[in-house]
Amino acid sequence: MIIIRRTEQRDLGKIHMLMNGNLDKYFEPSVINFFFMQWPAGQFFAEDVFGRPAGAVCCSVLTGGRVSISLLAVDANHRRQGVGGRLLDNVRNTCLIQGYTTVQLEVRTTNFNAISFYTKRGFVKSEYLPRYYDDGGDAFRMVCDVRSMGRIVEQRT
Repeated sequence: MIIIRRTEQRDLGKIHMLMNGNLDKYFEPSVINFFFMQWPAGQFFAEDVFGRPAGAVCCSVLTGGRVSISLLAVDANHRRQGVGGRLLDNVRNTCLIQGYTTVQLEVRTTNFNAISFYTKRGFVKSEYLPRYYDDGGDAFRMVCDVRSMGRIVEQRT
C-alpha cells in the first residue's frame, strides 16, 4: 500500500535521495528545499507503509496562472503501479483549488516512457527546447489544461 500526502520538512532528505537515485541528474538538497519553500502546497510525497519513499513531485508557481512540475520521480520498485498518476492527481487537485489553470513541464526528447506517460494524461508538446539540459540534451516543453490533467486519454489507432 502506498500513501500519498503533502510533503513535510522531515521528508526533504528522503526526497533528495529519491530524486538522485531515480533521475539522470544530481540535485543539491537546496533544490528540493527551494521548491518546498516556494510553494509548500505543491509538493507531494509517496511512501509505503514502512515509510520508504515510493515517489515524489516538486512543483513551482509561475506567472499567468501556471504551475511547473519541476521534478517527478517514482522509485524503480514502484513504477507502473499508479504512483506517478496519483502524484499528478494531487497536483491537479491543488491547482484546481488554488485557481491555477495550466501545468507545464520539460522532458528529454529521448525519454519516450515519460513522454508517453504525460501524453496519456492530457499533456501535449508545446515547444522544442534545443540543448535545454546541462549535458546538451534537448527537451520538449509539455503543457496541460488543469481541467483535463490526470485523466488518461485513450489512444485511437
